Amino acid sequence: MENDHTSSLSSHIDRLIQFLVSVGLQPPSQNVRIIEVDDKRMNIEDRTLHVCRKEPRTPLEYENRFDELLRTGYSWLNLSCYGVYKDLLIVAVEIPSATVPPEGKPRTLHPGYATSVNISGPNNGVLAHQWSTDFILTIE
Repeated sequence: MENDHTSSLSSHIDRLIQFLVSVGLQPPSQNVRIIEVDDKRMNIEDRTLHVCRKEPRTPLEYENRFDELLRTGYSWLNLSCYGVYKDLLIVAVEIPSATVPPEGKPRTLHPGYATSVNISGPNNGVLAHQWSTDFILTIE
């Protein structure tokens, strides 16, 4: 059963890259690294996401965590292309917040139900900077 989710992560990454190419956004690199993003990671002062230099993982290194997230019961996950850092295509797995605005009630999870995996390309600022992640990501 684990191979189903392993191929699931690979197929979602392939789907993301195919989508980018189909809309005329050929990524300058397909050397993918995964970072995980939730609502607590944004730095208010510089409005970028801060991650440790060792945090980006290969898809193979991230497979088990992706499988765990799929089993957790989120209604969705977002696989988003954040751009290129050095020669690495940074793909973020964006996770819903633990609470639901505006009341701040705990998010209801539904383990055992399918999780929708959405895809999105880089934002316009990243594209305006030749795919550079510097606009949205600080790697320390």
